[in-house]
Amino acid sequence: MFLGVEGPGVGWAAMSAPQHMPPLYPPGPPVDPFAPPPIVAAKSSSAAAWVVGAIAAVALVAVLVVGAVAYPVVTRVSGEPTAVAGGGSAPTSAAGAPSVATGFGFRTAKPSPSDTDRRVVVTLFEDLQCPACKQFESMFGEAITTLRANPDVVVEYRMISFLDRASTNNYSSRATNASACVAEATATGGDWSTWLRFHTMLYDEQPTEGGAGHTDAALASLAVGAGSPDVSSCIINNLYASWIQAGTRDALDAITGTPTVQIDGVAVDLSTPSELVSAVERAVA
Repeated sequence: MFLGVEGPGVGWAAMSAPQHMPPLYPPGPPVDPFAPPPIVAAKSSSAAAWVVGAIAAVALVAVLVVGAVAYPVVTRVSGEPTAVAGGGSAPTSAAGAPSVATGFGFRTAKPSPSDTDRRVVVTLFEDLQCPACKQFESMFGEAITTLRANPDVVVEYRMISFLDRASTNNYSSRATNASACVAEATATGGDWSTWLRFHTMLYDEQPTEGGAGHTDAALASLAVGAGSPDVSSCIINNLYASWIQAGTRDALDAITGTPTVQIDGVAVDLSTPSELVSAVERAVA
């Protein structure tokens, strides 16, 4: 039995054999969380024009309600996206990418003594608020560990943030920033073990959609629990917000939902962990 489609107000279907890859989340194309707000029609003396203007104005201040879950609307202030509802740390820094990043991703492998570009790259697009990504982590985790142990393979994590609307305090972007903080604090020598533990812990502790995600202090505490030094300042200051926003926009041009798996830049449709391992082995051969 395949997994049911997950969305706001829709639960997971029961599974008899939980080894199939979960469906993409959301079921439709992801919404750009940094898109500009809708244009409000000017109020007119005619009744019809007044109605159009009123509807557009309401759309700017209302929250989207899907099922029983309310999501904060995202708008722009002085050219930078910020949430008009929900709380949590707003983007406060234009810091560049973490030094351990490769583009917009984290390649969890030590540099190869040979030509790194010749290794097969398995890219995982994930959002830490995404329920299907949590399912993917649970079902495919051992297979991903196997791939990371292959010297001919590089596993790259593209942690994006388009689900801030699914929490009341912008959890998706804050958790992604915390992930980047831990990566920078622990993986500069090429050892990604602490970051990987934190990555797993974030899914284990994933908040329920529609509620409040972990506070900045709680994220910092989880990081220490994973073996990281104190990164509370990096988390509170949302140090990598601009990099995360740019990476999310870049990803939304290439994918239709999360989790998405690419092998050497080509999206693959896989049902089971063994299919993923086999597909990568064929690419290596």
